[in-house]
Amino acid sequence: MRGRTPAGRWGQVGDLVGALVAALRRPGAAEVVVSDLLDAPLALASKVGATSVVRADDPAGPGEADITIEASGSPAGLRTCLERVRRAGRVVLLGLLPPGEVGFLGNVVVTRELTLAGAFRFDREFDEALALLADGLPVDPVVTHTFPLERATEAFDVAGNRAVASKVLLDLS
Repeated sequence: MRGRTPAGRWGQVGDLVGALVAALRRPGAAEVVVSDLLDAPLALASKVGATSVVRADDPAGPGEADITIEASGSPAGLRTCLERVRRAGRVVLLGLLPPGEVGFLGNVVVTRELTLAGAFRFDREFDEALALLADGLPVDPVVTHTFPLERATEAFDVAGNRAVASKVLLDLS
């Protein structure tokens, strides 16, 4: 998202990108709640600054948020964001949904007067990310594995398992 981080209660669903969304708290979000189906990403989100975490399959849920960010790229994640944002709230789609048509709760958007925004990562975010890193954003917990280049195949296998890995690095030295 471009611009200043508005204060308020933020909710987020899924993926490692979701764990990094906890960084929103640094520039001003009053609360950042991260939701995921797996415990490992939730533990990471706590380590990098989420104020609370909740399993996405918990029927009680985290309550309503002022802004929700769908970072998993799953239709179920989008549904969760639409259902858990407050009336007249904002839903940001960051995760890329599968190709083709995806069922969409258009009536919920209209009757709850929601604002939808797409945010394509990989534009100016690299500069912002570097500035956050220089400012001391805690990312060490996010790097779960490091492999030498000659074990690249194993590194990719581990990286594909969200239950055990977050960010997997290849050491080129």
